[in-house]
Order: sequence, then structure tokens, then C-alpha cells
Amino acid sequence: MRFVTSSLLLMVTSVLPLSMNYERPEPSAPVGQSVKPIGNLAQIMRGIYFPSANLIFDVQQRDPTTPHEKSETDGSVTGKYADVYSGWESVENAAVSLVDSGDLLLNPDRLCQNGRPVPARDPNYQRFAREMRAAGLVVLRAARLKDQALVSEATSNLADACSGCHRVYRRGRPESMERCTAPLNK
Repeated sequence: MRFVTSSLLLMVTSVLPLSMNYERPEPSAPVGQSVKPIGNLAQIMRGIYFPSANLIFDVQQRDPTTPHEKSETDGSVTGKYADVYSGWESVENAAVSLVDSGDLLLNPDRLCQNGRPVPARDPNYQRFAREMRAAGLVVLRAARLKDQALVSEATSNLADACSGCHRVYRRGRPESMERCTAPLNK
């Protein structure tokens, strides 16, 4: 692998002007410090939470140990990603992503799709992030036991964690300024 990399580097540098500086870039932040996020909250939801939660919800109807038969009409998440990882491993991975990505939600530099900062300091928002983490941990324990009934049972906590936050912070259209703000107390 090193040979291919060195050969490629030699080839690229031989055709580029010598005046360009090819030093290794500095890390964007010291270890242990957060970096400014590039994705908005909707992108985190669509890239991590939506596919992971739906893979877990799929366990209600599909036993992860059963080989999945692909068909052109199968639009399930499990069907789409069936060959990537083994059944229970994919459920564990999905649960881990829900647990560990909570810090992504709470980064105060993250923006919502409408350009507003996420309400990272709002106690309710923090509670919803903790509830998502807790729901993910319950799913992870059940997945490690390879128990379809327990995972199915745990999906109610997961659904509650999603809908609780959505009820408060996902009001209006995506570009609406209502999004990512707590409703005013009446």
C-alpha cells in the first residue's frame, strides 16, 4: 500500500507546479476540543438518526438472523443494507450510532436547517438528547442478546425519544423560523 501511495504522490507532484506548498495540514482542533460542525441538524438526522432508527424499527417485522431475500419491490432499510453487515451486527451498529451521536446534537455551534443555532443549552433539548442516548443503550443491550422481542419492545422508547423532540422543535416547514425553537409558554 505504501508503494502505491508513494508512486501516486510522485506522479501527482511531477505534474504540479513546484511553487505549490504540499505540507501536511494542521489538525482543525486540538485533541479533546470540538471542531466547528459542517453539517446542519437536518443532515445529522437524515444521515445518522433516520437510517439507524429505521433499521432498528425493522426488527419488529424481521428477525435479523433470517437471511434476507432481496427483491426489487423491497424498500425496507434492512433490505437495502442487508449485505453490508450481518443481521445482529447491523442492529448493534445502528444502536451505537444513536448513542454516540448525541454529542453531535448538543454541539452549540451546529445550526438547524433554517440557519438558527440548535437549542443546545435548552434543558428540554438536552433531556431529549439524553432520552435518545438511553433508548439507544436499551436497544444495544437487547441486540447484544440477539433478542428480537426485546429489541421490538425497546423501539417504543426509541419512538418516544424521536417524537418527544420532534413535537417541540420540529414545527413548521424545514425553513420555518419556528424550527429549533422551544414554543413560548402560554
